Amino acid sequence: MNTNLRIGFFGMVGAVAGFALQGCFAPQPLPECSVTNSTAGLGLPPYYAKLELVDGTGACSQLDHMYTGLQRFRTQASGGAFTLAVKTSPVVDPYLGYIYTGDTDPTNDCAVGEDCQGDDDESDTCVITQADGGLELPDGTPVDDMSTTSDGGSYDLTNECGVVEEEVPRVDPTDPDGKNTNAIGKMSQFPADGLCSVGDFTGGVQNFQAEQMADGTMLPAVTHKVDFADFAVVNTAQVPGTAFTAKLKYTEGSCVANYKVMGFWVGSFAGTPEIPCTATAAMANSAKGDGPDWFSPSHILVTTDECEPLADLDAGRQFGTGMNPSFVPKCDTTLGVCVPSVDPTTLK
Repeated sequence: MNTNLRIGFFGMVGAVAGFALQGCFAPQPLPECSVTNSTAGLGLPPYYAKLELVDGTGACSQLDHMYTGLQRFRTQASGGAFTLAVKTSPVVDPYLGYIYTGDTDPTNDCAVGEDCQGDDDESDTCVITQADGGLELPDGTPVDDMSTTSDGGSYDLTNECGVVEEEVPRVDPTDPDGKNTNAIGKMSQFPADGLCSVGDFTGGVQNFQAEQMADGTMLPAVTHKVDFADFAVVNTAQVPGTAFTAKLKYTEGSCVANYKVMGFWVGSFAGTPEIPCTATAAMANSAKGDGPDWFSPSHILVTTDECEPLADLDAGRQFGTGMNPSFVPKCDTTLGVCVPSVDPTTLK
């Protein structure tokens, strides 16, 4: 065999092998910043955002959580930064986009017989649903037998006391379509040390005009506003856009409060923004939160099966919660929901 041919052949093989190895071990491009879009049609619920009060007094300082919907948009046709739309309760439903309204319906009064479906003398058929799911008559009498009333009639379960049938819409005359309910920020294209920063927010405000309710009283004019700062979405292999941290200045009329925020997405398997749990502080394995600032010392995190993210047939758990196992979720006994027990920003 010709020596030059052998050298050329082996040289070509070496070059191909070197190219293949280089392809395997060459640095991979960074993943783009992403979030989980809150989309009702796809069953993707909003993020649950845990709030820790920094300062403020009044009603606006009483929040311990809010629901937060996120939607990412590309600013340019290809490449470049993104914009992030942040829609939050308690003013807006971040899942469906509806503005929460003032509500009153004086025509649905259980004390007035004609407000029930049926004759005027059937006021005893109206029922009130209790917190535990039980039913009571307007005078407080429990309704144990829902089959018939004392006079042989039937209870009116379709027209319960307090059910709002007519709502008064809240309107911002300068924003009739409610576009400014979204706080729009500029989001980096690629994460820096696992965090995607979002800043330069605009919007997130509604200046509601005064509205007259059905009973003649007035809903006063009021401003609702959210101002975010230090907003960062966690984008790592363990947390692919499913958690964020921020500082929030929340305004409701003349009331202003500042919060620290930790938002996390529990997964579409749950179907809701949170996973409830019933742990108490007396349960075993409890410990004061000693992590970052948003784990307030007043919140005790408890290990319970209700918060276990994965199924375990040996333990009799057919299904898990679907939460990210890297969060090591535990029950927050103050909120009554499963929350991360580790700082999501530290998960790489």
